[in-house]
Amino acid sequence: MTQPAPKAPTFAVGLDCGSTYSKGVILDRELRVLARDFLPSGWDFTTTGRNLLASLLKKAGLTQGPGPPGPKSQAPKIAATGYGRLRLGHTDLVITEISCHGRGAEYLRPGVRTVIDIGGQDTKVITLSDGQVNDFLMNDKCAAGTGRFLEMALDRLGLNWADLESKVPFNTDFRLNSVCAVFAESEMMGLLASGHPRELIIGGALASLADRASALAARLKPQAPAVLTGGLSATPLLARYLSAALKLEVEPLELGFYAGALGAAWTLLNHKNP
Repeated sequence: MTQPAPKAPTFAVGLDCGSTYSKGVILDRELRVLARDFLPSGWDFTTTGRNLLASLLKKAGLTQGPGPPGPKSQAPKIAATGYGRLRLGHTDLVITEISCHGRGAEYLRPGVRTVIDIGGQDTKVITLSDGQVNDFLMNDKCAAGTGRFLEMALDRLGLNWADLESKVPFNTDFRLNSVCAVFAESEMMGLLASGHPRELIIGGALASLADRASALAARLKPQAPAVLTGGLSATPLLARYLSAALKLEVEPLELGFYAGALGAAWTLLNHKNP
């Protein structure tokens, strides 16, 4: 007797457990975002994932576990990706970061060909065709090409993320020379002591970060449409620096921070055996 095909979930939870932040989304069958949230990852991915899931379910008006029939009582199907994906306990699907970020970028920008993802600890460049990954490269060896470096630079100079758009000028003629995050910090302090404005210095840090990401991307011969995802995805100024370095427009995505989580949930909704 032929067994009936398993029913697709009514909704899917995507959890992207990154090195710095854990991001989560809930998608329904129509691919609508029912909820999204994030938490600092900390050292305990299991607890962070549990807390993030509870927050998402509450925001979406869903309950976990058995109850009266209906989608609001359905036990959630969970897909996990990111550094901590194997530490979450029960999940229905575990997926690589590259696949999730590619699919998440396709969800946010249909037809995308190139994804530049600058996260807390690494930079990824992915090329796509029809939402499928063609190739990718990752740099996780040096902090100077990551969001953690920019966070350190902002903190050292007494600036915040909002200042990147309101105070920092776009200047492709000035950049930091140091290729190491440790030496770059010393260089910034030297520039500050010599009278350079801190806004100019942080612009130089952005330009240097863009140079490193663009050098990685250039090895894959990027094509338009190209998008910026990850923790810095909603930073138009960084997208401008990337565009200038690559001589190719790189679009910032407002929800690019959630690209991995979106890709995980979308994959689970289309998985044959969720």
